[in-house]
Amino acid sequence: MTSMTNGADVLTAAAEFDRGSVADAESAAEGERKQVLSQFPLEQWAELPLERYALGQTASPGSGPTYCRLLEFLTPNLGSIKGGSAAKHIMYHHVSGEWRLAAPLRGMEPQEAWVHLRGQFVQAFDAVAAGDFDSLDDLEVLWYGPTLVTKTLATYFPEHFLPIYAGEHLRRFVALLLGDSVQGDAPAWRSNRRLLELVRDSEEFEGWTRYEVMHFLYRHSDPRSRQRTIWKIAPGERGRLWDECRTDGVIRVGWEQVGDLGLYQSDTDLKQALDAHWPRKSGGSLTLARRLLAFRDLEEGDRIVANRGVDEVLATGTVSGNYRFETDRPEFQHTVPVNWDLSHAQRLPEPRQWRSTFARVDPAFFAKLTAYQADSGAGANREPQSTPVALPEDVQTVLDALKRKG
Repeated sequence: MTSMTNGADVLTAAAEFDRGSVADAESAAEGERKQVLSQFPLEQWAELPLERYALGQTASPGSGPTYCRLLEFLTPNLGSIKGGSAAKHIMYHHVSGEWRLAAPLRGMEPQEAWVHLRGQFVQAFDAVAAGDFDSLDDLEVLWYGPTLVTKTLATYFPEHFLPIYAGEHLRRFVALLLGDSVQGDAPAWRSNRRLLELVRDSEEFEGWTRYEVMHFLYRHSDPRSRQRTIWKIAPGERGRLWDECRTDGVIRVGWEQVGDLGLYQSDTDLKQALDAHWPRKSGGSLTLARRLLAFRDLEEGDRIVANRGVDEVLATGTVSGNYRFETDRPEFQHTVPVNWDLSHAQRLPEPRQWRSTFARVDPAFFAKLTAYQADSGAGANREPQSTPVALPEDVQTVLDALKRKG
């Protein structure tokens, strides 16, 4: 069994893979799996209330996250299903106050729809426990949330599924091991089982854990073609939240009136909510909606720049976790974890077009930013600069205005 990817034999690459590099991530994943099992025991699913399942509901004190929030946003090491539409959860409570239901459930009252959906989850659990994997395909409602369902099955039955859930990714990896393209629209759980069979049939993967397989496949042939965009994000007006963001290791933005960004299916969906709260700004709401969804969908490893005004870089950062909506905060509730590098803090010789919260950063310019070292005051392709003097905010505002207007 051979396959070529970027000129490299995948099985040869497997033999050279450092399995020990996965140890920390595997330990974190198992901790997350135990958290799911503890908060949502398999034997309690038959009586699980809707309030403990669906996104978008007001949590009661001490109740913990809902099942869907836990799987999408709080268990990244178990394998990601983050981003995109909340429709992946089959039913959820939209910020408009409406329940959004998958096609087979439409027309039902929320509790009736939940009983039907919950029953199919329980049937799926029983089928897998009995080794009857073909029966999964008969559960019509679950077809509308294949990534969530596959992650659920892999969490409760790790011996039967790999921690890979996106149908496109699974087909790519199956083709990689087969050495040929794979067609068809099989549900993710079936493709997952097929991939697991191929892995178990390969001597090169003998003794590997499922997390080692997952990390190897993504490192060797990552099917995510998303071109990473570097974002400039201001931590509040004039950087007023910077001390807090730096200390907490996060970046935060406002517009919390629209609620949890994870509940929006599209930019037009979010634009409608923005228009409802800021009707005089409706002309620019679509752009803002797209920026907020890009913020929501930031992934671990993405790079950002924190700024104050148009000519000061406070730090560069590397995203270290998933978006979360922190309702216990009075403001700026949209939050993404970041590892900050303060050594790139600097005054820029020329002002940038950074008058809004979000702005794209040219990769070449970002390279210059990260070449600069604040400790030495100089970097590659940059003249040494003196350390800026901190000025009162009102004075700095006037100076910024003069610089912009000449």
